[in-house]
Amino acid sequence: MRANLNWVTNDLAVGGDLDGNDSVMVAQVLEIIDLGITHVVDLRIEDDDTQIWEAAQISYLSVGTTDAAGHVVAPEVFDKGVRFARLAVRNGGKVLAHCHMGINRGPSMGFAILLDRGHSPIEAFDMIRAARPQAFIAYAQDALAAHVARQLRKGGRPADPRRQARALQKHIDEVLTPSTVGRIRHVMRQNHRRDLGFSA
Repeated sequence: MRANLNWVTNDLAVGGDLDGNDSVMVAQVLEIIDLGITHVVDLRIEDDDTQIWEAAQISYLSVGTTDAAGHVVAPEVFDKGVRFARLAVRNGGKVLAHCHMGINRGPSMGFAILLDRGHSPIEAFDMIRAARPQAFIAYAQDALAAHVARQLRKGGRPADPRRQARALQKHIDEVLTPSTVGRIRHVMRQNHRRDLGFSA
């Protein structure tokens, strides 16, 4: 598969951005169309593919956010992405949530969408990691906080938020062992080198 994505469910994929090489990018876009993806939510603040997706007749939402160390993704970012995904699926569509490398921001949006669909935090985290093993999902806790806030605004009674956050963090710490983190950081370094024009 040329497109930088992995299916989490039959209507939700997470991944990275389009290739910088025009011919590869065109092949990726055609593949994404063939896969039936109808909606793309883009978490990058550093780029915008509006014209590409308009030309492909795919609905596009840019909710750009940074991926800097220590960054907290605002709840509004997840709220917008979740609403967009709900509308897509309600109309029989398929969603791709992506960022640059498909390691943190895009998978974190996928995690938020799974929470909105009723999956538990641990289940959602494991679904993303099973589909895309290089995913770090650094903003899972931010997505969970946004999800709880949405539930409260709707008058819902979410499970104890502190307990959920603690259980999720414990699970993340168990899954993302030092060796796993090392492998993910290696992938990130390779991608950075490729972006800078060096061979991986």
